[in-house]
Amino acid sequence: MMSNNTNISSEQRRALMVRSRFAFAAASVIALRHDEQGIPLGVLSPEGVPLALAFTDPAAALARIPAGVAATPLSLPMSSLVAGLPADWGLVLDIGHPYPQVVQPDEKQAVIAAGGPFPEGADVSLRAAQAASQEFSDALAEHAPRTPGVVRVWLFSHAVDIVPADLMVVVSTTDRNAAIAFADVVFELARVHDVAVPVLTAWIDELPVDHATWVRRQAPLANVPQR
Repeated sequence: MMSNNTNISSEQRRALMVRSRFAFAAASVIALRHDEQGIPLGVLSPEGVPLALAFTDPAAALARIPAGVAATPLSLPMSSLVAGLPADWGLVLDIGHPYPQVVQPDEKQAVIAAGGPFPEGADVSLRAAQAASQEFSDALAEHAPRTPGVVRVWLFSHAVDIVPADLMVVVSTTDRNAAIAFADVVFELARVHDVAVPVLTAWIDELPVDHATWVRRQAPLANVPQR
């Protein structure tokens, strides 16, 4: 789970997306869900391919909703949006922009593979979380013992390729359900403390082996005694 806070503008996000496939996949974009049909709003390409609409600018997304159509804007990573499209759909980013970007149906898998916190082939770094507020760190440590199954909690600055760094909470738990429950706690704490960058939660058992080994050697924010 990831909180949606961001500290870059739409233009800065678009510039990063052009420079790096990993930044393209990671970028939060706005899609428009048709409320009655439950599908993304889209257009047909000249070749007849359905293309879902996505935008880097929320105002541009809202302006694209046709009169009389009920549609809900949704913010999500590009890789997640692409993964949820029907098999024969592609995507167009920032239609109406001088240089819109198109993902064809047969290009979607490459976008999906470039997404996530540890994409193959990307330079991924974990470092001390300098950007974290002390209040947020203290809240994580305070809530860890209250969540059943939580064993240890770490907090790091996490960066992929040229994507601006976010915060990653790594949690060690007795099982995956406990990790999911603590991810909900992290999401709410990030909202309450108005953390200025996106916050990810990762279960240590699902990290790549080299990163998981490094994390286990770091001092945790919380170390919960087990009965």
